[in-house]
Order: sequence, then structure tokens, then C-alpha cells
Amino acid sequence: MALIKCNECSAAISETAQCCPSCGFTRAQPKTKKWLELLSTACGPLILSAAGTLLAYITFVHQTETQEAEKLQSMIESAVSNDKSKERTAVRLVSYLANSNQLSTSFALSILGTVARNDDDEKLRTEIYDAIENLTEKGSLKLAMLDQYDQLEIFCLRAALTPAQYWRQVNLHRIEQFANDKALKYRAATKLLSLAEDVLSPQAVIDILLSEPIRVSDPDLIERSIPILCKAVRQRSNNSSDNDVVEFLQSVARQTVATNRDGLRSQVRLLLAGALVAKDPAAQATSLKEIARITVSNPDLNDDTEQLFDTIVQSTGDANLRQIVDTARNCLALEKQSSRKQS
Repeated sequence: MALIKCNECSAAISETAQCCPSCGFTRAQPKTKKWLELLSTACGPLILSAAGTLLAYITFVHQTETQEAEKLQSMIESAVSNDKSKERTAVRLVSYLANSNQLSTSFALSILGTVARNDDDEKLRTEIYDAIENLTEKGSLKLAMLDQYDQLEIFCLRAALTPAQYWRQVNLHRIEQFANDKALKYRAATKLLSLAEDVLSPQAVIDILLSEPIRVSDPDLIERSIPILCKAVRQRSNNSSDNDVVEFLQSVARQTVATNRDGLRSQVRLLLAGALVAKDPAAQATSLKEIARITVSNPDLNDDTEQLFDTIVQSTGDANLRQIVDTARNCLALEKQSSRKQS
């Protein structure tokens, strides 16, 4: 047994003694590391190394998946062209990948929407409609999980592509309810207007244009809608009455708030649209006289109204429409002359 000196009184004591028998001084026991501390000391570097390796692997896998997704998206985008067979392949591939969660919803909708807007092939547009229905009704695409712009795109595509008028009206009503602020209404109107340009059914074009594009009270959108609407009304049927369209346009014109310049410009365009599609000369004359009255009552609208007439003439080759615009110019000139005499 080894002897050591007491730190307090220097007496010889056993090295295993906890206190000095002479002075009672208690020795400080040497600290022993607990097994957990020993384990952490020994394994710490290994754990850090393993964590680093795992993080590197996860990063590599993520980068690989991202690169593969980007390559796939580029391949699909390149298929969107004027080649109908390639576009049909792109539509089917997008539908499959989106349904199996291998493609983002936003990208899938952008491809389907682009093809729908760029192609007038009725069979291909039917495939796009079926793809959207399969995704939303049977697949993994849930409307509640999408942002408001993707939801709006789905409603607009459904409204434009469905072959049934009843379901078209249902989806247009959904758009009206969903677009509950000015920004969404304008976005819905622009989407529907772009889709209406390639819709083959005249009645479908009329239904689409008489929804948000006409009612959004944006004069520029209304102006862009006029030539498309006139063409659709002419194509619907030579024997068909145009009263439904004319009465609707007149109703919207009356409801338009005309307290500012844009409101007045919208009224003028709605009245002109009604005159251009009306077959009844009396209805045409009423609308044209009202255009002249509004323009003369608001002199700052004169140049805008004349420019509107020029735009409509340039956008159509229809002799009847040109004649109606000439009549509108004459009405405006007569109203100005009458106003000068009264003053």
C-alpha cells in the first residue's frame, strides 16, 4: 500500500484513505468520466462524419432529382409547337406525370393551357379537357391545395374546353364566384379572352365573352372582345336571333358606372358591340345615337371614339360591319353639329 503526504498537515497517509487520520482533512477524489461522456468523446467524430456523409448524400439525391425534373420539363416544353402529334404526346405525358406526382401542378397547367390556347384541333382540346378532369376528379390534384391562380386557370380551361353548354355555364358561374376582387376578375377576363380566340363553337365563344371579358368594365378588354364576338354571332346561325346578345350588352352598358373616363369608354364600346351584332336597324340606331350623345357630352372622348372606330374597321373585313361603323361616324358628326347649333 503506497503512502502519500496529507496536503494539510503533511502526515503520511494511505493513498486510498478518504481523509487524514491526523487532521481530518478530506482528500479531493479524482474525477472519473461517466460512460456516456467517454462514449461521446470516442464516438463524436464518428457521428459528425456520418452526419456529414448523410447530408452530402441527401444533397446529391436532391440535385439529381432537380436536374432530372428540369430535363423533363425542357423536353415537354420543346414538344409544345405547331406539330399536333408532338403536342398530343406532351399533353398525355404531362397528364400521366402530374397524376403520379412526378410533375408540379403549375407546370402541368401551364403546358395544358399553352396547347389549348395555341391549337384549334378540337380532338386535341378534348384530350386536354379530359386530362384536367382526370387530374381534378380522379387524380392527386386537389383544388383546395392549389393557389388561387392555378385554381382560376383550371376553371377557365374547363369553361373554354367543355363541349357541353350546361357545364360551360357552371364553370363560368364558378369563375364569377371565385374571382371576388378586381385583380382576379381582370386575370379571369384575360384568360377567357385568350381561350375564346381559338374556340371553334360560336355559342361557346359567345358564352365565354359575355362573362368576365365583357363585364369586367375594362374598355381595352371590351374593345379586344368586339371583333371576336361579332364573328361568333355571325357564325352561330343566319336564322338565329341576336336579341339575347344585344339585350345583354345593353344591360351591361346601363349597369356600367360612368362616373369616370374608363367607365364612359366602356359604355361606348358596349353600345358599339351591340350595334355591330344587332340585326334590327332600330336597335342599331338606338345604340349609335347613344354613342354619339355620350361622346359629344364628354369632349375628351372624341379622339378615343374615333380611334375605336378605326380599330374596328382595321380588325374586320366584313363589309356590313364597316358600313355600321360609317353610320356611327355619321351619327357622331350630326350630334356634334346639333350641339354647336344649340350652343
